[in-house]
Amino acid sequence: MDYVNYLKTYQEIPYKIFENAFKHHKIFHAYLLVGEKGTPLLNISKFLAASIIDPKSSPFADQDTLLFERIFNENYVDLRVFDTTKTSIKIDQIRQLESDFAKTSSEKYAKRVYIINLVENLSVDATNALLKFLEEPLPETFAILTTENDKKLLPTILSRVQTVHFSLLPQEDLIQEALSLEVNEEKAEILSFFFNDAELIKENEKNTKLNKIIEMGLNLVSCSNYFPELLNYLLNTVLKTLQGKEEFRQFYDLIIILFKEAIKVKYKEQTVLSKYDKILVKLMALENIEEKVLILMDARNEINFNLNLNLLTYSTFNKIFGY
Repeated sequence: MDYVNYLKTYQEIPYKIFENAFKHHKIFHAYLLVGEKGTPLLNISKFLAASIIDPKSSPFADQDTLLFERIFNENYVDLRVFDTTKTSIKIDQIRQLESDFAKTSSEKYAKRVYIINLVENLSVDATNALLKFLEEPLPETFAILTTENDKKLLPTILSRVQTVHFSLLPQEDLIQEALSLEVNEEKAEILSFFFNDAELIKENEKNTKLNKIIEMGLNLVSCSNYFPELLNYLLNTVLKTLQGKEEFRQFYDLIIILFKEAIKVKYKEQTVLSKYDKILVKLMALENIEEKVLILMDARNEINFNLNLNLLTYSTFNKIFGY
């Protein structure tokens, strides 16, 4: 992905903010990148980290260098990436980060960057430790935080970062661009909800885990008019396959997408899921579908705090489809 072109073409305001900061060497010690689900916030963060670290940036980093490759692959000592979609971040990890960055580095460049992807998923203890680090930043140390919902963040966090908002590309244009890259149309439509970049859609077209989650979600809602079959599939396939919070999040995201698009069909609004019309019509027939979307969204939010995700999911889908 050409990040300079992406920012310049689709994210004009963020592009100008960072171009000005890098060009005039007025880099704020902490940035918060805000974007809706699908925006490639983590990859953008790595690109910005490379632009901060590389002294040859003009003003952005050259993507065709070994230094950029090391940073992007998280193989650079003075870059730390904490991705809350993959694992829980503990308070000790934030404290260790501060301790490590206070020591002399083995890298030859002075600047250090840490990235926390979807900072809203941090525990209270880890958030408080982060807040302390933001309040007393080390010299030549920069934070790039990302979030899909800045309303979930503490005002004390928001007051110590420069917030930069990213916009979503129009889905219809995104799908057409993915099709031009020879992505299967069905995959392009559904993946446009997960990735707001055509090249990322292309990269994930054959993502085995995500494809399995999508397959299970579609199969499950296809049983929506026969609860015993749905329950059997949920218990013996879905709940035996999903592993970890991120896979559960993706599964819920898919079901919520299908429900929301079914509501559009119900009210004769346009949906981008033209290849999934039979499933949407079936969901549209459910009673109180609008209320059921809220139940799903509440359950999705509970994933961060619930230790028994199988029980949460069984209970949720029993409320949605049970009789």
